[in-house]
Amino acid sequence: MSTLGHRLSSPVAYKCLFHFPKLRPSLRSLHRPFSSQTLAATEGTVESVDDGNTTLAEKVHSMPGNIDAKEWLRTDTKAGALLHTIIDAAAEGKSNATVAADLPDDPRFINLLKSIAVEKSKAHLQGEDKKKKKKERKKEKLKAQKVAWEQYKANEKPQQSPKPHKPHKPQTPRPTEPDVYSLLSKLQEELKEAETGWGPDSEFAALFFLPTLDLPPFVTGLQPPSDSPASRTASDSRSSRLDRPPVAPHLPQPQAALQYSRRIEGLLEPTTRLTLEDIPPPSKHNPIATLAHGLDRVLFNSGVHWLQDPRSKVYNFPPHIEVIPKVTDFAFERLGGFIKSSRDNDLWDLARREKRTFAGSTSSLSGMLSHIYFLISGDKDVNTDNLSRHFGKESKGFTAGQRIPASVILNHKDGIYAIDSDAEKEKMADKNILTWMGTLLEKYLTSTPEEFAPYMRFNPPPPEVENTLRDAYRYAKSEKFVMRSQLDCVDPRLPGTGVFDIKTRACLPIRMDLLNFEENSGYLIRSQTGKLESFEREYYDLIRSAFLKYSFQVRIGNMDGVIVAYHNTARMFGFQYISLQEMDEALFGPGAGIGDRVFNKCVALLEKVVEEATACFPGESVKCTFEKLEGQGVMNVWVQQAEPSVQGVEGEEGEGGVEGAQKPLQPIRQLEVKAANYLGQEPVRGSMAVGSVDEPWTTHWSVSKLASSGADIHAALEGAKQRQFRYIDIPTGWNEETVGTMWNSLNFGGLERAEGAQGPLPENFRVPTPRTKELREVARSGGEETAKRTIEEEGQAKVWLGGTVEWEELQEIQDLYRKREEAVAVVEEVTDEDITAAQAQEVEGVEEVAEGVALSPDTSEEAAEGVAVSPEASEKVAEGAQEAVEGATGAQQ
Repeated sequence: MSTLGHRLSSPVAYKCLFHFPKLRPSLRSLHRPFSSQTLAATEGTVESVDDGNTTLAEKVHSMPGNIDAKEWLRTDTKAGALLHTIIDAAAEGKSNATVAADLPDDPRFINLLKSIAVEKSKAHLQGEDKKKKKKERKKEKLKAQKVAWEQYKANEKPQQSPKPHKPHKPQTPRPTEPDVYSLLSKLQEELKEAETGWGPDSEFAALFFLPTLDLPPFVTGLQPPSDSPASRTASDSRSSRLDRPPVAPHLPQPQAALQYSRRIEGLLEPTTRLTLEDIPPPSKHNPIATLAHGLDRVLFNSGVHWLQDPRSKVYNFPPHIEVIPKVTDFAFERLGGFIKSSRDNDLWDLARREKRTFAGSTSSLSGMLSHIYFLISGDKDVNTDNLSRHFGKESKGFTAGQRIPASVILNHKDGIYAIDSDAEKEKMADKNILTWMGTLLEKYLTSTPEEFAPYMRFNPPPPEVENTLRDAYRYAKSEKFVMRSQLDCVDPRLPGTGVFDIKTRACLPIRMDLLNFEENSGYLIRSQTGKLESFEREYYDLIRSAFLKYSFQVRIGNMDGVIVAYHNTARMFGFQYISLQEMDEALFGPGAGIGDRVFNKCVALLEKVVEEATACFPGESVKCTFEKLEGQGVMNVWVQQAEPSVQGVEGEEGEGGVEGAQKPLQPIRQLEVKAANYLGQEPVRGSMAVGSVDEPWTTHWSVSKLASSGADIHAALEGAKQRQFRYIDIPTGWNEETVGTMWNSLNFGGLERAEGAQGPLPENFRVPTPRTKELREVARSGGEETAKRTIEEEGQAKVWLGGTVEWEELQEIQDLYRKREEAVAVVEEVTDEDITAAQAQEVEGVEEVAEGVALSPDTSEEAAEGVAVSPEASEKVAEGAQEAVEGATGAQQ
């Protein structure tokens, strides 16, 4: 009870404790205003307050037994009045002549008194809190006013050193500083009184420096203004009243030029609504493929699955899938080609039916969504806590390739825009072996050897079966979009739809040195962890360069995850299934539903941006380039007409203008997109907002159209294009003069070449960097080891979990994927050419390999390099010799 007595205010404590005899000892020890005589007097029975007719005691005794005391007091107003009279009298400490101290010992009445005391104590405490907060606010306000006044004095008036205090003399109050303008007026009047208007030179000089006037120190310290910038020092940064022009309210004041010609903003508020809703496809499609070769075991066991265990040399999967067919031998034209969004009639029909303005596929949308994520998240780092100590000090930011500006085409038709990737990007992709390798391996991993063989160029094509069905796609809609995702593979045992994506991951040297893929195909994965030649290295690069794109694609397709196949374009090393939850944790951090919140924000902001982009050129197809530079809080979007008009920008001379004038610039617009994040009502950094799970996340966005000139915007866009530019290291065996020929000869897809087609500009090529040379050396060492092991294992059976595969049986399967007698045929063709004697000896060495004579790996390598670097040999000879070496190596396997 002592605690209760201390917490209650004094009047309330009196009212509560005075009417309970059992609590009076505590009252005596805590509150002394009641005298012992008063308390003793209240111990006896007193008649209570009399209103002339009935006492409160009588009222209580007559209270019905089935009614609540509080309800009874509300209905019986006389009893309530008597109770409050007693409480007030007790609180004032009146004698027993006017107060009935002891009330009837009725439990209902006691509980009522307790509730009254608690309610009054709470009200009192709340009132005290309000008073305290009010005083604190007033104190803070006065403090802020004082600080503002001090700042005003510091900025408006020069500081003066205080006079030293003299204790023996009373300090006189400091005179107020005279107004500068009044002093100047006084000076002007004195000058007018001079006989010559200015007076003698000495008098003028004395007046000019104001020595006779009683001016404060800060006025006498003023110097005549100087027009020289060099004469201005840091002490001149604080201007005085003399430097200010006179204020003229009746005249228009100069205003800063507007930075934007248009600006919109809004909020992306928290929501539980699904970002995408499924749309039934308008036409039937082929069944979704399933994994072959027993690879479905990977889906239900986390981590990497070695194709061949490095210690026991036992294969976990069929050995024949270790060797990858050559990409140049695969007949891509026998597969159904990729359909762009603008050529997908089903996509157009769905957009019209669902009344959506925009339509796109995962390939065209993922780049834009990535840059929007960079903006919203504030360049949040990835999470690599699950990796070993080898990567503890490595970069946790996204790779430069992941941050390359994304360019897309918004094709307009009947008020709907279908989004395609930039055509320039597709041209470069044709020269990228990894683009074609992904398609090949997707078919390779979902087909048996017999099903895959008809897709090799040297084998008869599969029987023509009339099949009008399309590939399997998932269509979904958001508020403004219809999105499409191709469905690669399915396993009904997986959660959700059971659909997952197939991703192929080439090793580090292949990705960094694309044109040198033949030599880099010797790179090996030797261990589970480590900075080089390990699965952990590839997984680390996946997080920084691919997981963000994968997560967007998986969500658009309503998939469960991706299966990754690690390879070096010549051999397969292992497989790993990565769920969407695992990707979210590596990108955004731990927490259920964290990735869904990010995806919702990115899609919602993308809809706002593309609406503004298309409004720049209404009713026309436009080309947009998105870029969020690292470290900057703005995302730039450059918008151009997809089919530029012939007229240039205003103020530029056209081709028909002055002779020698520059080519007119095409119309262009630039948008600036900004975002600010809030958790609840508190502003937070983007990285913190992304990592939060429990608190409501709101994003304030703005899209502004710059008012800059066309030339400035074109210059900014040119800078973004330069950042899209990627140098290509010259491969081994080529130089600056011959690499162009090698580039133009690349034709992985077997497509017909257009006449006069040229490769990239010469500045695209560069001499290999030290890092590239180091990786080539590692790959070369791995290639030598692979060749040596191939010779040692010739004729031996392969052991795997499903049994034993004899050497002959393995060769029969691999013969389905390669040309028979290929090496001998190519060597005969090379011999007929006019080549040097040294080259003839090298080709003879290759011929011996094809015939089965075992040469050292160094001899075979020298033969391949000798033919490849020969600038006099024709392109056909170089290609034929290389195929001969590879065919001979395959024959030994």
